[in-house]
Amino acid sequence: MMRFTPGMMMGGGFSMIFWLLIIVAVIYFVSNLNKNNSSGSSNYKYRDSNNSSKSAEEIAKERYAKGEITKSELNEILEDLRK
Repeated sequence: MMRFTPGMMMGGGFSMIFWLLIIVAVIYFVSNLNKNNSSGSSNYKYRDSNNSSKSAEEIAKERYAKGEITKSELNEILEDLRK
């Protein structure tokens, strides 16, 4: 007659459930990572650390206001973006 022991539970069914949960978690996180990377790539949107979306034109204007780029560089960037 076979007895049910804690060792059987740990080695048999529990092990299968444990690895199944690990696989499901990995698939879930990889799929969410792909969704986050692919969103926001159109219309020149940039998501900064404050989670606010800014267009490339707004970023270029902010960089000009901070003195990071010159007026001619700003005009060149804006011209390229509008093409």
